[in-house]
Amino acid sequence: MVAVYRRIGARIVQTSAGLLAAGALAGSALPAQGQDAPEPRYPRCQSAQLTGSMSPVQAGAGQRYADLTLTNSGDARCTLQGYGGMELVDAAGNPLPTTVTRAPDPGPTLLDLDPGESAAATLHWSTVPHGDEGDPCQPVAAGLRVIPPDETEPLPVEWTGDTVCGEGSLDGTAYHQG
Repeated sequence: MVAVYRRIGARIVQTSAGLLAAGALAGSALPAQGQDAPEPRYPRCQSAQLTGSMSPVQAGAGQRYADLTLTNSGDARCTLQGYGGMELVDAAGNPLPTTVTRAPDPGPTLLDLDPGESAAATLHWSTVPHGDEGDPCQPVAAGLRVIPPDETEPLPVEWTGDTVCGEGSLDGTAYHQG
């Protein structure tokens, strides 16, 4: 069972739900259950007003790290808060196995993005095959379908990484100042 947190008024409550079709939660902020969450001052950032990119990959001992950056490409300030969803895809846009785990640090914070400003989620994955995985453990992704926090529409992002082992296991932080 997967925990999904939903805003009802100024409160966040926990409900259970399955994964989104994009392969991960496109969840919102995660304060302690029932705790008051900060109220956004501006409309939330919608997929259509964001563009995505991935930083160069930092590598070491089979571990990889990169920032997934969302930039406000619209003409008005918007708010971004929490974790997003994502799914690895091949060059033809077909989904690859993807499992996203929320990394706790940094946790959710309310970010106001002026046009041209960005926020980033830090991604971590392993290139070391797990258990019965072959080598390579799965095809290298060509892209990501990224769902910003509180959205349902994905936006495409070019994948600049390499193979993601552990059946496509990615750890991702909440979006933070980028």
